[in-house]
Amino acid sequence: MKKKLVIASTVLAFASLYCAATPDDLADIKTEITKRHDEAVKRLQDWIGQVSIAAENRGYPEGAQYMAKLARDAGFQQASVINTDGKPGVFAILDVGAPKTVGLYFMYDVKQFDRDRKRHFSRRCMRFAARARKCRSTW
Repeated sequence: MKKKLVIASTVLAFASLYCAATPDDLADIKTEITKRHDEAVKRLQDWIGQVSIAAENRGYPEGAQYMAKLARDAGFQQASVINTDGKPGVFAILDVGAPKTVGLYFMYDVKQFDRDRKRHFSRRCMRFAARARKCRSTW
C-alpha cells in the first residue's frame, strides 16, 4: 500500500507541475507519455509486485536492486545499492546540467497491510484521485 501511496504522490507532484505549464511547453512530453503508456504501466505493476517489507525482512536486497534498476532504466547515470547496518539503500545521480541540484529521499519498501487503517487510506486515495482527475481534465 505504501508503494501505491508513493506512486500516487509522485504522479500528483508531476501533475501539479503539468497544470502550471502552458500547453506548448508539454507537447513533446505528452507525445512520449502516450507512446510509452503501456510500458510504464507494466513497469509500475512489476514494481508493486516486488515484495519488499523491511519490518518482516522480506525482499532484501532484491527491493533495493530493483529500485536501482528502475533508476538506471529512467536514465540515471549512476544508481548503486549501498549496504548499511540495516537495510540497503540506493544512491542515484541524474545530471541533466540544470543550474540547481535537487535531493530526493525515497523509500522503496512497503508497510504491512493494516485492516484498521484501510478506510483511512481509501479516503485519502479517493481525494487524490479526484484532484488528479480535475487536473487531467485540463489536458
